Amino acid sequence: MELQSDLSKKDIADALILLMKRKDYNKITNKEITDKAGLSHITIYRNFKNKDEILKYYVDTITNDFIKRKQVNYDPNHFRDYLITLFTHLKEREAIGILLYKANCIHYIKDEFDKIFYSKAKNKKEQYNYYFISGGLYNIYYNWLVSGCMETPTEIADMFMDFYILKGDTD
Repeated sequence: MELQSDLSKKDIADALILLMKRKDYNKITNKEITDKAGLSHITIYRNFKNKDEILKYYVDTITNDFIKRKQVNYDPNHFRDYLITLFTHLKEREAIGILLYKANCIHYIKDEFDKIFYSKAKNKKEQYNYYFISGGLYNIYYNWLVSGCMETPTEIADMFMDFYILKGDTD
């Protein structure tokens, strides 16, 4: 059962995304967001500091739902399969990626990549390795997104695998 504050957060985030489809992100007001969500104006301030925090919440929620729903977890022994699943998820949410790009907030996707991969590191060397993977994935995703996602998720995964040779992960 979701708490009222969780429902309000979701409503606020959904309202912001709907507004971003019609209006420039920087011109959207908090009042417009709460009006669209059907909530009192003070509700936004109870839950978020600013619009960026709303977007971060939205991206984080999508990521967490994806991990739970697909039961996906990074496994270096099945990295290609992981990449295909990841890029399929990103392709299904291409419109959200474009909205984040237009709002100059696409880096929130990189933050999610960093969070997921960095949590796997057991030592300093692995931290650098996982940041390398995360940065590479983000940059490939970014280029793929702004180029119109022309390649399939499998083609993108195979390209990444061609660039990165897995070796000696301790997982």
